[in-house]
Amino acid sequence: MARKTDDEKLENIYNEVQEHPGKKAGFIARLLGINRSEVTRSLPALQDKGLLVSEDEKGGLWPFRKNKQ
Repeated sequence: MARKTDDEKLENIYNEVQEHPGKKAGFIARLLGINRSEVTRSLPALQDKGLLVSEDEKGGLWPFRKNKQ
C-alpha cells in the first residue's frame, strides 16, 4: 500500500509543477502540505516515471514529459 501513496505523491507534485511552472520547490511543497525536501528528493523518482522536471538557475521547477520511442 505504501507504493500507491508514493505514486500519488509523485503525481501530485508533478501536477502542481504543471499548474505552477517556474515556481520553487518550497511553493509546491506549501501547496501540498509537505516539506520542501520531499519535493526535491522526489525529482529522481519523477524522472524514473517519465515525468521530467527541470530546475532553472533561480530554483524554479518546469515540467517536461519524456518522449516514448
